[in-house]
Amino acid sequence: MAQRPLDDDVLAEALAASGRYDTIIEAADALGMPRSTFTHRLDLAKKRTAELEAEGRESVSFPTFPADDVNTEEIIGHLERRFEKKLEHEKAKHWFPITFPSDKPIGIAVVGDPHLGTHCNFPLLRRDVELMATTEGVLAVNIGDSTDNWSNRLLGLWAETDISRDTERKLARWFLQEAGIKWGLWLMGNHDMMNTEFSTYLETLNAKKIPMLDWRARVNLVFPSGELRLDAAHNHKGTSIYNRLHGQKRAALWDENADIYVAGHHHTWAITTEELDDGRVVTMARVRGYKWLDSFATTHGFANQKYGATVLFVICPAEANPVSRVMAFADLKKGSEYLTWIRGLYESNG
Repeated sequence: MAQRPLDDDVLAEALAASGRYDTIIEAADALGMPRSTFTHRLDLAKKRTAELEAEGRESVSFPTFPADDVNTEEIIGHLERRFEKKLEHEKAKHWFPITFPSDKPIGIAVVGDPHLGTHCNFPLLRRDVELMATTEGVLAVNIGDSTDNWSNRLLGLWAETDISRDTERKLARWFLQEAGIKWGLWLMGNHDMMNTEFSTYLETLNAKKIPMLDWRARVNLVFPSGELRLDAAHNHKGTSIYNRLHGQKRAALWDENADIYVAGHHHTWAITTEELDDGRVVTMARVRGYKWLDSFATTHGFANQKYGATVLFVICPAEANPVSRVMAFADLKKGSEYLTWIRGLYESNG
């Protein structure tokens, strides 16, 4: 059984005796107890005295600071709402609609990687810009890589070109705002995203709220007579030395259904229309773009192709035959002439 703690009176008696007598033996004898008992009580008395003094001592008062943030539950609730908004945003971009008021034929001009700068074929680009800006019914898609936009370990490549970052941005602003092109979509390619400030800059310039998406866009082209699906990507997954359209064919076979699959990125071009085994007729293309003086292509043995910088898809939405519903032109001038002719034919037929 545990001993009962000694009362404060008993401890005070031992402490008082130690003060009255010169030795512990005399104090213990005076209280009629063994020396060991007295010593034990004296030690307890001194400890108790120290505790009482500490309790009575004036304590320092510190301020109580308010929390530096909302409580964790509120943080989680806020993040939950933000996630729901982001998810809603991403879902809205998946096969988002671009709606046309009639079944009049249109042209979707998919502009290959511009790479606006010293290696860009500006004579060809300016001709094509003029065609896109002046041909009725053309809606343009920028497949990405508007400029070189070097960053990080590639910054040194600017030393090999007589152009600054500021000049690149002026060229991008011209292409987006001042060239007169009716844009329907801008994609951000790998060069656009090398320096994230550049994509933010483009979005800031985008006063007309043209859809701007990273890498890939799935679009429903909606007409009164029906819909056509456009799957445009800076690049689709998959490559082959035997087929420049390997990524597009892979997407057509194994990804979501579309009528047009088109990409850029490789600085080569190709076009094909094919009836798949499931009966779908799809048009697949890769656009070459405008980077002509390409040291990377030279040192790695890539072909320097001359055509297909922009591919024009002429769409006749009311056409019953799927083979004729989409016609692709690697020659933008001939494609624009065909579009003008077929739109006139549509109008004359009422």
